[in-house]
Amino acid sequence: MSITRIGVCTMNQFAMDFNYNLQNIIESIEICKRKQCLYRVGPELEVCGYMCEDHFLESDTVTHCWEALSEILLHTDNIVCDIGMPVIHKSVFYNCRVILLNKKIHLIRPKIYLADDGNYRESRYFTPWSKEIEELELPTFIQKITGQKCVPIGVAILQTLDTEIGIEVCEEMWTPIPTSASQALDGAEIILNSSGSHFQIGKIKERTELFKDITKRNGACYAFCNLRGCDGNRLYFDGCSCIVLNGKVFAKSDAFSLKDVEVTTCDIDLQEIRNIRINIKSRSLMASKQKHFPRIKLHINLTQQQNYVYYRDIPIQYESEVEDSMACYLWDYLRRSGASGFMLPLSGGVDSAATAISVFYMANKIFKTISTIDDDYGSHHKVLNQLRQIVQDDQFSPKSPQEIVNKIFFTVYLGTQNSSPDSKYRSQLLAEQIGSQHYEVNIDEICNACLSAIKPIVKEDPQFIANGGTLSEDLALQNIQARSRMIITYLLAQLTPWNNGKQGFLIVLGSSNLDESLRGFLTKYDCSSADINPIGSLSKNDLKELLDFCYKTFQFSALKLILEAKPSPELRPLTAEGHVSEKDMELTFDELETFAKLRKVQKLGPVSLYKKLRYLWSDISPKQVAEKVKKFFKFYAINRHKVVSITASFHAQSYSCDDNRFDFRQFLYNWRWPWQFQKIDENSE
Repeated sequence: MSITRIGVCTMNQFAMDFNYNLQNIIESIEICKRKQCLYRVGPELEVCGYMCEDHFLESDTVTHCWEALSEILLHTDNIVCDIGMPVIHKSVFYNCRVILLNKKIHLIRPKIYLADDGNYRESRYFTPWSKEIEELELPTFIQKITGQKCVPIGVAILQTLDTEIGIEVCEEMWTPIPTSASQALDGAEIILNSSGSHFQIGKIKERTELFKDITKRNGACYAFCNLRGCDGNRLYFDGCSCIVLNGKVFAKSDAFSLKDVEVTTCDIDLQEIRNIRINIKSRSLMASKQKHFPRIKLHINLTQQQNYVYYRDIPIQYESEVEDSMACYLWDYLRRSGASGFMLPLSGGVDSAATAISVFYMANKIFKTISTIDDDYGSHHKVLNQLRQIVQDDQFSPKSPQEIVNKIFFTVYLGTQNSSPDSKYRSQLLAEQIGSQHYEVNIDEICNACLSAIKPIVKEDPQFIANGGTLSEDLALQNIQARSRMIITYLLAQLTPWNNGKQGFLIVLGSSNLDESLRGFLTKYDCSSADINPIGSLSKNDLKELLDFCYKTFQFSALKLILEAKPSPELRPLTAEGHVSEKDMELTFDELETFAKLRKVQKLGPVSLYKKLRYLWSDISPKQVAEKVKKFFKFYAINRHKVVSITASFHAQSYSCDDNRFDFRQFLYNWRWPWQFQKIDENSE
């Protein structure tokens, strides 16, 4: 048997915080040593953080990475350290892995395929490597530590005294012919992938299947190392690093954890890889024709004489990935922002309830973490100390999640004469059950004051449609209520800590869902305007599933009442039929979700979308389908300006319409779509 042990380090890094990132990296190396690992691999761009974005274009960022690396080098005795950082070579920026051993740099391995789809913009900052091995001259202060003037840069296989290792960087795994496949055919027995792979519903399972497939076909050990946490943007990196051998997952890190550092390891018998390869004859034929990769020799033995622990295949399955990822994202956002808590306008409807329950879910995760002794990483102490710093009480020891919520979460019901007693009750009950400090403010006086201010200008008092007014009057009266709520929310967010004798400010949370944002069914600068919107990339159906899961988990009766209520903004006078959102939108939430998926995921324009729906919605006539499609694109075009300025959203869905990052489109349209709508009409006849 040839047993080796690799340390796969899941890291919660923070973009541009070099002190914090360096501390995590050094801690991970020391943990690897304690676990008797001889190879330590970290995630992509771990030294500076993945989401530095245009900071990558600043030479200071690269300089600071080298400065941090000078300290990391001092910890590399008898352990190979695979470190992620940007590097400049011949005045070109590259996304690289830097291979260290015994205070020397043995290889700088640049990324050869960059991620440029969805949320990724790597080619804005980096250039893919397309050359053979070259020599890179090290910074002078690094030369003094390593005793090297130049080191190799390029794509190569690492050759130790007992095995060969291929290196792959994130996107290379997703290509039609992964780099790992070619390296495995050329003899690499272990493949190491360092990634910055963000959370998206279903992505963990999809990713894991790729690892299992490539190792089953080729015979290999695949160690996937991912970032964890929110490191400065809309994305949450889900962790879930894993070690896969010959198609089976032998070890994995937690996908949704509050640990800043976690080292995953297991014993790998290299002989199992060799036995598999010998017996796959088609693989042998392909391997005999594989182009040769250069070798970089490392004078170290990775196999060890130790008791072999056999690992069984681990299933990768998460029932609450949306709730968990959102909770972890909110915790990172809170502890890194310098804020002392959250503020949310709580209306008693599905959207704001989903945001509120996400904060409770975060508190529940914090409570579980600090209540469980963690001898390996001390995460219970670290998280408790961070929580105490946020609540400004160094003796705070919560006995329940509700106690945590009560310290950091403030909700407010902003009622008007158009609000119903039912929504007020649901809001109050949910706040009571999750533990938030809850306020009630009537904003009728504010709305009336605004109308009084313009009285000398307008010819008469505006009226709702129900009272004989026009659509313009009706919308204006609705919008002044909605915008007043945003103003009061921000006022309370600034004054609440002061009022409670605390320092700091509160982060205002938004609660605008994907469907309404896509349709433009919201008031610009209302409660959709916030500091961060946790639910902005989730559809109404997603949110109902979230609330249903939380109801079954926590048994909060308020959630059941909210799920049973009809969605309504309550901005018009109360009538027998109520003010129902779907009636005003002229499209159902189910229809809007379908439009969102076909438009974004399948990239269908108006005509192609109509042709697709004509078969998906075969229970209605082609003309009815055509009218729905034209109605959607008309509303989309007219209201497009709203999404341009909408609050940044936590990313969770592949069909998110987050304009600022994920869904780039013009914001000025000919809303009549004359050419496209004519083609739809021709096809519907």
